Amino acid sequence: MLIVLSQRIDIKSDYDDVPFSSYHFPKQYRNLIHSGDRFIYYQGDRWKKEHRYYFGCGVIGKVYSAANNTFYADIVDGETFAQKVPIYHPEGDFYESLDYSSVRKKPNPPWQSSIRPLSETAFSTILAAAKVGTSSLQVISQIETSSNAIDTLRTLNILYAGLKPEVRAKRLASHLDRGDSVTRALKQLLGSKCQICGWNGFRKRDDTEFIEAHHLVQISERHVDSLCTENIILVCPNCHREIHYGEDIEIRDDGNLNFVRLSNKIVRIPKNTIQLLESKVILH
Repeated sequence: MLIVLSQRIDIKSDYDDVPFSSYHFPKQYRNLIHSGDRFIYYQGDRWKKEHRYYFGCGVIGKVYSAANNTFYADIVDGETFAQKVPIYHPEGDFYESLDYSSVRKKPNPPWQSSIRPLSETAFSTILAAAKVGTSSLQVISQIETSSNAIDTLRTLNILYAGLKPEVRAKRLASHLDRGDSVTRALKQLLGSKCQICGWNGFRKRDDTEFIEAHHLVQISERHVDSLCTENIILVCPNCHREIHYGEDIEIRDDGNLNFVRLSNKIVRIPKNTIQLLESKVILH
């Protein structure tokens, strides 16, 4: 989902925001913001036109509750625009009015809303006006629309190569939690089967099969340049929850395998390297 986040930087905010780090918002907007959403920052001021512009972009990471019916969202892959973008499109009307019918009924944006949906056309046009180069945000946009599973995973590996493990884990988690591009690509190659217990995913109403993806952070912390797909396994909801909340679990690097021990099962899973995944394509 593409959204706009209202973020005051020229004037004091009423919320505990840290631009490009975290976003603090009231409960009324909780259903409009999700982990993995791509966003554009908007500075708003109803009294001064010079205080109304777009100034950055990024991806929503973890969203969690706070005090007084408010929430926080971590910001990952944040990027400040080299030049601010005014709210008015050079050809007339507002940037946010571009292809408005895909996200709302009226052409004018609901400026009073701190979080609001944004069309793909408006999103890409604002980035172009800001002269944003080949950022990770744009690469992720391309990944989301790719139908080639190997290309998707290879691009992600290149995108996250060389990052410190904790940084890569945080960024990749924002996309894994949403279960879109990475999970879809792995399902195409591996099928929707839990790699721990063998449970087969069920078919959903949209005719796709359900399975979840888990990022093995414990392993990725040891290898700065390891491929991100090596640290991803497909799991059923039960195994996934036990990995996160189980009392007695062990996950470790075992050479070319990922060793996983839960309360009632022990498995050694071949790492999902690009080489292994490419061999799946050849076999198919």
